[in-house]
Amino acid sequence: MIVAFATAGAIAGLAYLLRMLTVGGGIAATFVGGAAMLAGRGWIALLLFFFITSSLLSRWRAADRSRTTAGVLEKGSRRDAVQVLANGVVFAMAALFSIYGNVEAWQAIGAGAIAAATADTWSTEIGTVLGGTPRLITNGRVVQPGTSGGVTIAGFASAFTGSVLAASVALLVHWGTPVLAVATGGVVGSLVDSLLGAIAQERRWCDACGVGTERRIHNCGTATAHRGGLTGFDNDYVNLVSIIAGAVTSWTLS
Repeated sequence: MIVAFATAGAIAGLAYLLRMLTVGGGIAATFVGGAAMLAGRGWIALLLFFFITSSLLSRWRAADRSRTTAGVLEKGSRRDAVQVLANGVVFAMAALFSIYGNVEAWQAIGAGAIAAATADTWSTEIGTVLGGTPRLITNGRVVQPGTSGGVTIAGFASAFTGSVLAASVALLVHWGTPVLAVATGGVVGSLVDSLLGAIAQERRWCDACGVGTERRIHNCGTATAHRGGLTGFDNDYVNLVSIIAGAVTSWTLS
């Protein structure tokens, strides 16, 4: 256990130095990474697949993404503790529980969680750069890039691709979970994320800039006003619920 968490901490420290994580994000990543290392090589491989690809994509054309979304998105490319746990706590708990038995079921849950997290991250990072003008998933209304619930063809294709690749990693590490189950879990998680983003996620408004945003303090420095959705139900909660949906789907279909 000491070796597992020390190694995970060292990797998280490197990610902090590379400005991929905040201090809090590094601590949370140490927990998630340590759990994966205790569970075995397959869990490590899946976690590294998600962490490396999502971190690289968040940096890919970051300036273009920042300009396109114009202060809509709540957080930047450095992942904090809440972001790390929202994306990784289901996977980490499945890894720890797998040590004590019913390995196949926990592997299905873990793989589905990673596929859903990957699908959501890829669709956001790629879709906001290459997707063009998004439309709200519920009614087709044109929205600003980065708006929660907004979807594009490029974003959906990225979510599908990320889900399939996550399922392929699970296959390569000899997990018994069917590829179709994991890939479906990823796609379902991404769709749930978009639906919750459009229907339930807290929406705010900056009067100074006249734009919608996820931020309580807009990047112009103005305090934003609540304009819809559930108060406090931010993007991290949406991510957590969508990942649970992906994990349950993968487990149900396995």
